[in-house]
Amino acid sequence: MSLKAQREKIKFGAVSLSDLQSDDFEKYEDAEAVVLFDGGVANFIEEEGRFIIVFERTRRIKILTKSGLDFSNINIPYYQQDMRNTELIYDIKAMSHTLVNGVDQKNELNKSDIYDEKINSNWHQKKFAIPGVKEGSVIEYSYILKSPFMFNLPDWEFQSKIPTQYSEYEVHVVPFYEYTYLAQGIKKFDYSNSHVGIGSRRFATIDFKEMVYEFAMKDTPAFTDVQYITSINDYIIKMDWQLAKIIRPNGSKEEIITTWAQMVESMLKSDNFGKFIKSSSKSVEKMIKDDQRLQEISKLENFEKAKELTRYVKENYRWNRMRGKYASKNVKEFLNETTGSTAELNLFLIGMLRAFDIEAYPVILSTRDHGKIKIDYPFESFFNTLAILVEVDQQLYLTEATEKELEFGKLPAEYLNEKGLIIDNEKQGWVDLNITLPSLESEDMKLTLNPSTLKLEGEFVKTLTDYDALRYIRNKNLIQTELNNSYNLIGDIQYPETNSPSTPYTLKYEASYPVSTFEGKIYFHPFLNKAPTINPLKAEDRTYPVDFTYSQKKQFNTIIEIPDGYSFSVIPESVQFSNSLIDFSFETLLDPSKQKMIAISTYVLKKAVYDPKEYKQLKSYLAQITEAYNKQITVEKQ
Repeated sequence: MSLKAQREKIKFGAVSLSDLQSDDFEKYEDAEAVVLFDGGVANFIEEEGRFIIVFERTRRIKILTKSGLDFSNINIPYYQQDMRNTELIYDIKAMSHTLVNGVDQKNELNKSDIYDEKINSNWHQKKFAIPGVKEGSVIEYSYILKSPFMFNLPDWEFQSKIPTQYSEYEVHVVPFYEYTYLAQGIKKFDYSNSHVGIGSRRFATIDFKEMVYEFAMKDTPAFTDVQYITSINDYIIKMDWQLAKIIRPNGSKEEIITTWAQMVESMLKSDNFGKFIKSSSKSVEKMIKDDQRLQEISKLENFEKAKELTRYVKENYRWNRMRGKYASKNVKEFLNETTGSTAELNLFLIGMLRAFDIEAYPVILSTRDHGKIKIDYPFESFFNTLAILVEVDQQLYLTEATEKELEFGKLPAEYLNEKGLIIDNEKQGWVDLNITLPSLESEDMKLTLNPSTLKLEGEFVKTLTDYDALRYIRNKNLIQTELNNSYNLIGDIQYPETNSPSTPYTLKYEASYPVSTFEGKIYFHPFLNKAPTINPLKAEDRTYPVDFTYSQKKQFNTIIEIPDGYSFSVIPESVQFSNSLIDFSFETLLDPSKQKMIAISTYVLKKAVYDPKEYKQLKSYLAQITEAYNKQITVEKQ
């Protein structure tokens, strides 16, 4: 109960002297900032004959370091379905407090410095920077969110990337709605309580009282180890809420979602999902009569037919960069505009495949940045996009319609997030989204040592496949960024003339690379800075998986020639090991002339995701790999 009393002490604009001083924050020596207080209250208010949700939040943060100043840049997202159905953010207040000569110097946010930014067709955000913030300042802000979406009772996060001293969430629920929640990472709240609210209210002809639910946690540590995870949302301490039932004033009840089967049935009946697929099939049947390419595709075997139809959609319809599981326009609008979200493109492709008698099923999933799906709970909010399961000759293929550079049977890397749900009454179930075949990144170098300039000069060839290739195709400047720090380009980078998903993506260039010298000897790593020399796994232990997104294969091949009068005095020893987690080989060979050396290495991360129980072994193997790559070649004058 003592925790509950803390909220009464928080008054916006009044910060204690102890919070402004720094003595009490020495225990947070590794933190950039610390959340002093984070409080939210959700209420149900009647407006124009219906209920809306009014959510109020107040947050107070102590800035500890220069890098912590970033926490004074605030983004508040809100959802907009259409002009009538939209969330509203209002009554934004924010200020900073800085101790100057023992006095609280306050800087208040000017309303004109609040900006509205469109994220995508449905999401916007309010943005502002709290003024006058310095190291040691305390910042605070509050706002009210009004939402007509009863299914979207705000969730609550008790944890973030910085420590939180105190966080509480209070929900006032009216008896016309029932909600269920998932508490992630919470064995026990520091405080929780439920009670009947004070006072009586009236809606329609019914008098009622609210139920009030209160939850609080104190001294929540920062979530710091964010390397190789899907999303911070999968691991932080939080609550997810979802509408479970509507009880109308006349006594009738509507179960929202209680089982996965009900959710599947609901989606198949939706105009923007199941009916969109059927409408797409009818439209395609008409298109075939006038489209010669579709007529030619119809003559192919089923597997080639599925591949070509997928390519057809990718080439003729453009992704607008919006994700979704429901179409936001009808089929006629989509065909006229030739552009759409992941929902429109994939639902249309399913309809097209079915029109050609190919078995195809929608698979809804959650992208990596959206978080993992908890398969024990039928929460539709877990999903934010969809892919396609194609069955040809009793073989199953996962594909989708947005990424032109990925071949049939491959999903974008951001889709590789454990499981997806098949939306079909008969074939209903879960499908594994993990990829077992590794993507390849290969570095081939043919170099000559120039002792007078202390540089290695020569030809470089970078070969990539699948997801590694896609990273460089999407970002043409990525290779340039890699080379800027150490390499001096000789001429231009040669890019592939075409980007065919079925062939490797190859980059070629000539460059020089500086070597080190000490006491007349020349030193360099066998693969320059291409191979990792630092173990990416830092933590002593880990309680959640190490997620590399997809399995990976790295190859390095170097041929190094040195001039007459010089010799290789030190060559790294060969290393090799193979186990269930990693394959690794590293070999150096000296040409009989002793003026040429070849270094060859391959390592394969056999899994996309490693279990926490495998962490120490994995870290040890990566340490052996980086140790091998840290060994240097030594060249000296004879």
